[in-house]
Amino acid sequence: MKPRQSVTLVGGATAFSLLGDQALYAILPTYYQEMGLLPIQVGILLAANRFVRVFINHRVERFCHRYSPSWLLGGALAGGAVLSAVYALLPLFSVLLVARLLWGVCWSFIRQIGITTVVDSVEVGHLGRSMGLYSVLTRIGSVSGNFIGALGHDLIGFTGILLVFALVSGLAVPLGPLARGSLHKSDERKGRVAEGGGAGWGLLFGGFSLGFVGHGMILSSLGLVLKEGVGDGLHVAGFFIGVATLTGALMSTRWIVDLAAPLLGVFSDRVGRRRGGLVFFFPGGVALVLAAVGVGLIWLGVSVLLFFFCAAGAGVVMAAEAGARGSRAVASYATTSDAGACVGPLLAWTMPELDLPTELIFVWGGVFYAVAGVVAGSSFDRGN
Repeated sequence: MKPRQSVTLVGGATAFSLLGDQALYAILPTYYQEMGLLPIQVGILLAANRFVRVFINHRVERFCHRYSPSWLLGGALAGGAVLSAVYALLPLFSVLLVARLLWGVCWSFIRQIGITTVVDSVEVGHLGRSMGLYSVLTRIGSVSGNFIGALGHDLIGFTGILLVFALVSGLAVPLGPLARGSLHKSDERKGRVAEGGGAGWGLLFGGFSLGFVGHGMILSSLGLVLKEGVGDGLHVAGFFIGVATLTGALMSTRWIVDLAAPLLGVFSDRVGRRRGGLVFFFPGGVALVLAAVGVGLIWLGVSVLLFFFCAAGAGVVMAAEAGARGSRAVASYATTSDAGACVGPLLAWTMPELDLPTELIFVWGGVFYAVAGVVAGSSFDRGN
């Protein structure tokens, strides 16, 4: 099987696994009161899966060296499908919390094996492009989870759409083991995905910022920000668009932008990851500051879209930098990214608890992205 096909299979498997998880990010911020949840409980649920990964990513990396990645990936994908059904059938805070923690374990395996599968599959000099393709495929799952999940919630309800996602995710489980089974494990590739050296402080801070801002604060609170602006929804051309659907549509643009990830990866290969990190992180911070000071839904949408584009490029650069440094660096990068993504929702959702302006969410995000750009420009590998 060609290397590109291995990347396609593992990317597809990852995409289907994300459906239920990403639906929660679009639905919970607008539906939590009907479920009997408090704002802080929403932050906890959206952070719990990241919290547990902070403590297990390095153990997962060691498991992947000790046991068959094909079996581990298949088990994690199957577990994710089952947990989507649990969200649907038992939507109580205590049950959802346990399910989110278990999903964090599953995702740690899926991500670790997914990234190393991409590294195993490509030739030297094309890592950015292949990581971009993997990013595109996985983000199709995020788009579907955000938008179809939100739209499905408004049409058939919370339980109905999550049961559909559980079924679809379950049917896609075999794609993961197929991707791993297709690899040719030559000695050269074994060396490239060996444990490697340390991640380095620049990669760790960049990973934390990537998770803290985009996956943490912005995505977890976007529904809250929109509800403050438009209430339960708005009328467009005689049709009423619910705030959940509107949130899902705007969140989906984050993943639609990732369709450009292969091109962003080519750019990273050509200019080097050091320049690429600076180019993507710093303008992303500026975009968030613009979102904080601007007025109106259109201004917010344009600023957030610009940030999503920069975040897509930064994600490709970060994943390529981590993969190039070895599986140990991948685990360290994943851990710091998860730590940031864990803290982000908790900080964002303290704003309504303390009656603070939600604009502070964008200000904090802008500061972290700007600093991450400087750090990347001074510490990342110049190569591709």
